[in-house]
Amino acid sequence: MRDKKRGDGGERADGNSDGSEAVVFDHYDWGGEDSPSIAVAEAVAAVTNRTVTTLPPVQEVVDADALDMLVRSGDPLGVRVSIDYAGTDVTVTGDGRIRVKPRE
Repeated sequence: MRDKKRGDGGERADGNSDGSEAVVFDHYDWGGEDSPSIAVAEAVAAVTNRTVTTLPPVQEVVDADALDMLVRSGDPLGVRVSIDYAGTDVTVTGDGRIRVKPRE
């Protein structure tokens, strides 16, 4: 990670008519030690006020190794992967961002 903030990261993004807002975590360094698949679980846990261990494994919804390789391999501004995970819509981008939007 670029900084030591976990779970508070980022800005509030576009609110929709259903009243829920997306939270954007923008401090990951995919070229370093950060793992996109692990970061997804941590970000979703933070947004949903759950622990990582109470969430289903990310591997149940996406091939975690493929997610990690894809996010790390491309143009940082051109890679964007979206998944449905643990009652949220998650988007991971190559530039170190994870956007989590709870579904109501």
